[in-house]
Amino acid sequence: MLIRCLLPMDLDTGPLAKKSSTLCSLLLLLTIAALAVPGQDNSEEVGFGKHTKDKNNTVTLADKTIVANNTYFNFTSCRFKELYPDACDISVGDKYIELRYNYGSKGCTVDLLSKNASNNSTIKFKAGVRGDAKGGLSDCLDETTLFRDTYNNTLPFVYSVNGTIIEELNNRKHRNFENCSKFGECKAFDGTCMQQTSLQVSWSKSEDKVYGHTYLIGEDQHQGLWQDKAGVNDNNVIFDLEISTSSGFIFNGKRFNASKEAVCVPKKDPIVEPKAWTIKDGEHRDKHLLVFSLLRQTSSVVYKGLRLTKDHPNGPRCELFVRF
Repeated sequence: MLIRCLLPMDLDTGPLAKKSSTLCSLLLLLTIAALAVPGQDNSEEVGFGKHTKDKNNTVTLADKTIVANNTYFNFTSCRFKELYPDACDISVGDKYIELRYNYGSKGCTVDLLSKNASNNSTIKFKAGVRGDAKGGLSDCLDETTLFRDTYNNTLPFVYSVNGTIIEELNNRKHRNFENCSKFGECKAFDGTCMQQTSLQVSWSKSEDKVYGHTYLIGEDQHQGLWQDKAGVNDNNVIFDLEISTSSGFIFNGKRFNASKEAVCVPKKDPIVEPKAWTIKDGEHRDKHLLVFSLLRQTSSVVYKGLRLTKDHPNGPRCELFVRF
């Protein structure tokens, strides 16, 4: 028996925004593997719950999808970890859902139920960093303002894709593409052309400030955004991140247009288009499913000076998190 989790989200500032409980689907894994559904050749499995998405981008939730919250699930208990070893490290509060990412993370996926139409093509969340159990931010962050030296605290992620694409990203199978927007500039730093890539947020410090860096994975180290905030002695530091197109993102109010600035991806759809898929039947009919995944460290890459290497990060040293 395997339980798959689906987290409902309301990112409004209205009354519904204060409700962040958890949706879970109870599935027999053997049944899923053994039974074929006729007429589903054009469908694919999406999300932690292995829901079915058809060619029209509508979703049928897995059987026995139920709403759950802290009343029914203790997400921090050892028993929960035993039952759901692949589940994200989750905290569910009255006003937020938080996914934590620590050293040794193997990546994970959550299924977010959207009741608000404004979330259907826009993803808004907070990216944060906090000190680990051994100390504060001043102990776990590297001293630098340069993105290329922040690999010890990198959180790579993707959204709105199926499990096959997630694994391709984790194993860098999406690379060695020929149609770079700026092939020569990409090769100049030993970059590899990519058909599409995902995003990462990494962290550093300098004096009393904490720096957040958001970049396309595998891209030119000079093409991305960074923001800083006083707070190296604080418990945590948070920046806002918004993705509403396949051409770029907004990091704490600053916009990056990857279609114009990035060099190792095509100009068209350099990153994944954010999309919450319509649920076509059942209790949650006409609501929307957003799949969000924290990737493994192997999905990212490390710079050495001006050159991109084939190495991947081996962190994070701090605790990183995403909060909806």
